[in-house]
Amino acid sequence: MREFDYLIVGGGLCAASAVDGIRELDGTGSIGVFSDEPDPPYHRPPLSKEYLQTPDAPRELLHVKPAGWFEDQAGVTLLNDTTIDRLDAGLRTVRTSEGEVFHADRILLATGGRARTLSLPGAELDGILTLRTASDSELLREFAPAANGVVLVGAGFIGMELAASLRKLDVDVLVLDVEPRVWASIFPEAVSGFLRRYFEERGVRFMLGSRVSAFEGAGELSRVVLETGEEVSAELAIVGVGLVPNTALAEEAGLGVQDGIVVDAYAETTAAHIYAAGDVARLPDPVFGDLTRVEHWDHAKAHGKLAGRNMAGAREEYDHLSYFFSHVFDLSINVFGRTGDADRAIVSGELDSGRSIVYCATDGRLTGTILINANDAMDECRELVRSRLTVDELLAQLENPDTELGELVG
Repeated sequence: MREFDYLIVGGGLCAASAVDGIRELDGTGSIGVFSDEPDPPYHRPPLSKEYLQTPDAPRELLHVKPAGWFEDQAGVTLLNDTTIDRLDAGLRTVRTSEGEVFHADRILLATGGRARTLSLPGAELDGILTLRTASDSELLREFAPAANGVVLVGAGFIGMELAASLRKLDVDVLVLDVEPRVWASIFPEAVSGFLRRYFEERGVRFMLGSRVSAFEGAGELSRVVLETGEEVSAELAIVGVGLVPNTALAEEAGLGVQDGIVVDAYAETTAAHIYAAGDVARLPDPVFGDLTRVEHWDHAKAHGKLAGRNMAGAREEYDHLSYFFSHVFDLSINVFGRTGDADRAIVSGELDSGRSIVYCATDGRLTGTILINANDAMDECRELVRSRLTVDELLAQLENPDTELGELVG
């Protein structure tokens, strides 16, 4: 049995950030990082955007660390193409699919998630893909431009970002979704409507409120069948309907699991000295107080680093406001807090003007902000959401012609 001071199961941004967190407090402890992918930790947001749009882009551009970084770090061992299939939380050991056993004083589960698939007739046909890995993006980069009809199933992050990227590659795309509007779980109706119009003006077609019932074709996809019986011709379908957290290790080890591995404010699970962070973790929200699971790049980086620091003895509570970003066509979109379930949306500026800020409120208090081409206001909006202003306080400030955005943060 091999020994490490720290073990990290997972090979993404969260894992790399945990190594950084450990090293901030412990410069010599041995760290083992296990990844079931062939690459060192890499960034996933570019997979649906810049990486997909650049045919000759090498994978090295995605990597979190410079070439050779893990090999050069004393006491850090990265084991690629290594699947961990068992965790013993009491003994603090993990076992690989090859039967090798490792022990550590502290273990972090940064196992992320996998693309959700559709259990429908014909789902096994060639030409039906998901997007989660660099290999997935490379397949799309190769086959999408030549496909006679591309259907994107899902009008959330993956579907909308892919629609923008594929249009830049001059691919004809149709977006299907069971919801009646785009990005329904993230944006209030006014913003969703604006984004749909914006995409349609750039050649993206939509069939919203449409549910897929089957995929058909002779070995390869040729059409997508809807519940209404309508058929849509397509040689390629990309399913982007969410993420399934990889919780099997935690469940089998008896850890608390609730659509994610349950952790406390220190990123520690229900088992002592076993931690979880990033996409897979369900944690106390530092602003809103309830349990939440966050699937975004910024959270993976911040939560992974905190977990690493706490594994090394810091004992710090997570205090990071939920944030995500997207870049589609000429729109830079930044979102702080919670915006999808808002019962009121207050728009500062015109959505069609190219720059606007949308303040989202629920039960009379600000819960989130949406910035469209307003990157200069990010710091102020982050603090505004943290302050939990009432709607009346916010409106009073916005209606004052002498008030600059920065002055809303007192």
